[in-house]
Amino acid sequence: MGHRNRLLLFAALLVVATVFALSSFGELQQSVAIHFDTNGAADAWISRESYRLAVFVGLVGLPLLLVWGMAGLPRLTRGSGQVPNNEYWFAPERRPATESYLLGHACWLGCMTVAIIYGMHIQILRANAMSPPLLATDRFVLMLLVYLCGLGWWFMTFLRHFQRMDKRN
Repeated sequence: MGHRNRLLLFAALLVVATVFALSSFGELQQSVAIHFDTNGAADAWISRESYRLAVFVGLVGLPLLLVWGMAGLPRLTRGSGQVPNNEYWFAPERRPATESYLLGHACWLGCMTVAIIYGMHIQILRANAMSPPLLATDRFVLMLLVYLCGLGWWFMTFLRHFQRMDKRN
């Protein structure tokens, strides 16, 4: 899948998740339980408006920041401090391919982040639908473990890609 397709996938996922999230706030009470103890019982609340803002910033702002930080920032710094062997990878003959790889790989990170934040939102919606609010901690932990495994895959793929260097040069 090319970097343009990954960017379109990321953008579509971001828009769809945001629309779904924004349409779900009417189901919430004025006070939303957002923090839960190890047994799943609510122990911290915020207003629905504050929760709406937090979800929007987390769902849109964080993934966009991550994608920009992984794909845009190395363009400005020629990968210094972000890409292993940056002198090699940002040489003029490899720079376009490197930037394309970074954009595509950053979009996967953005997709995973949108998915985990939207999943957390769904879990909070379900918890708040109960009286008193109760989080399904097993589902929440499983979701976090899947995200962390995906993050590990993403990181190892990133490092493996930039460790390879053409021996002819």
